Amino acid sequence: MFKFGKWFGCLVLTWAFTISVGQARAQGIPVNFTNNQAKPIQLNFTLLNHAAGPITWGAGCEQASTAAFSSYATIKPGTTCSATVDPSAGSSRFCATFGGAPVDCMNGQNLHLTLIETNFEASTNPGCFGKGACVWYDISVIPSNCTDPLWKANRCRGTGGASYNLPVTLACQGNPEMPVYICKGPPGTKYGSEKYPSNCGNPDAKCATGSPGCRQGVSAYFYPMFDPPENTYQPNAVCLNGTFTATFPPGS
Repeated sequence: MFKFGKWFGCLVLTWAFTISVGQARAQGIPVNFTNNQAKPIQLNFTLLNHAAGPITWGAGCEQASTAAFSSYATIKPGTTCSATVDPSAGSSRFCATFGGAPVDCMNGQNLHLTLIETNFEASTNPGCFGKGACVWYDISVIPSNCTDPLWKANRCRGTGGASYNLPVTLACQGNPEMPVYICKGPPGTKYGSEKYPSNCGNPDAKCATGSPGCRQGVSAYFYPMFDPPENTYQPNAVCLNGTFTATFPPGS
């Protein structure tokens, strides 16, 4: 939801496919994408303003190109695509499909796509806590017209259907203090009529996954979580001193 909070150590202060982000280099933040689905994946990267994200595709990133609203590349099953992202990307989204025309990830809710929401920051930004360039991350499956009051009233019934098409896991490899967010299907009615993924944390929990003492916490945005008290345990975190990884495992 691009409401990035503050994780530092284990304290909360406020998407198989793999993205790996290491320390910043002059040319950008290294990222790796590994597709463990059974079919090729087209990875799309879009900025908050609907422009193509500033990413340099490298080895393993096939048919890489840029459209007005998306930078995109194809990743074969079981292969890794290495790239770098300019920290100026800021608030952005990755989303994946099984091919076709490039996708504007900022329109992902209407397209029912699992959204990996990222915020790339330079090492000089306070959000990186002096630990080098960093990436804030979360998973969003929010229906297009869902609001906090509608979630509380009827779990956003009739608001457009969950923004979900593929399972995903996010983590900060090498830094066990950062949370692991797992969101898997199958889609169903466990959390209402909008076909939310059924194994995606507990949206009714009162704590975010990975926060101290939290078990079976909130792992993804099912609704905006703008209102209190939900805004105090939003499932977003920052990857510091580690490698940001996002995995699309096999399955639905």
